[in-house]
Order: sequence, then structure tokens, then C-alpha cells
Amino acid sequence: MAIPGKTTDYTDGRAPYDWQSRFPAEAVRYIRREAVVLALGLVISICCTGIALAFSGNSYLMPFPAFGPDTSAKIDPRMLVLFFSGAVGGTTFSIKWLIHSVAKGSWHLDRRLWRLFVPLVGGVYACAVLTLLDSGMILGHAGDASRGTASAASMAFLIGYFSDGVSGLLTNIANAVFGTIREK
Repeated sequence: MAIPGKTTDYTDGRAPYDWQSRFPAEAVRYIRREAVVLALGLVISICCTGIALAFSGNSYLMPFPAFGPDTSAKIDPRMLVLFFSGAVGGTTFSIKWLIHSVAKGSWHLDRRLWRLFVPLVGGVYACAVLTLLDSGMILGHAGDASRGTASAASMAFLIGYFSDGVSGLLTNIANAVFGTIREK
């Protein structure tokens, strides 16, 4: 379905058979490295999500004998599912943005850190936002910590994919809870 005012011209203004990159060889090497890192990150995140999903539903005690004979931590694979699902969403967004910026000629080195860290930020945001939802701090009602893991994983993916928007949401929540600098 066409959107008014939006172009459906995917030629990027190129003539037919104009196939060579407009980027210099050094930039093409950086672009390829970035693409490989993001592709590997996507595969690793998907695999880790699958592994965490396989172990979800139970909690596991991890002993820490260096801190005492009875010292252990309770590991909940659900948080790993949320993190890695959010990272898959963030990585998918970074790959999409890399493709878009290369095709449109707006790729540059200064955005590389952003594209490489969005997957990690997406994973962290997924954990934070879903924990806030489960606690009832978002939407103002009691949360649903009993939400199925698959449902939570799909929400985590969306949170990771749209992590830039989620950043604004978290800023609004922090301002509501703690106030702003102007108010103090």
C-alpha cells in the first residue's frame, strides 16, 4: 500500500547498471566488518535466546564456594531470554539501519558505535522495561509477572528493536518518579 508523500523508488537515484559502490575502498572494508560483526551478533543472540528458552520455567542455584560454603545465587533464565530477545531486536534494527545508511550514502564511521551498541542497549532495555511492567510501575496497575516466556520474549524483541523510543519512555518514567533538575 502506497503512503502519500513517500517514494517507492528504491534505485537510490542510480541509473540502471550503475552497480559499483560510491564509497572508497577503505569505507567498504569498514562497512563489511560492521556487517560481519552485526551478523555474528544476530546469530549468537538468536542461539542464546533459544538456549535460554530451553532452560526457562525453572530457576537454578549457582554455588559460589569462594564466598562461603552455603553461598549461592538463584539464576532465572527468563531474564536471559528477555536480554537476548531484546538484543535480537536491537541487532535487527542495527542491521536495517546499516543497510539503509549504506544505500542512501549516509553511512559514516561516527555512527558505528551507535550501531554496534544498540543490540546491547536493546537487551538491557528489554529487561528493565519488562521488569517495570511486571512491577506495575508502567501503566499504573499491578503487573503480570506470570506472562508466558514466549510472550515476554516477543515483547522484549520489540523493545530492543524500538530502543530509541524506549529511551524516551524511560526518561519520562524517571522524571515522574524522581522529578527533573528544573524542579529541584
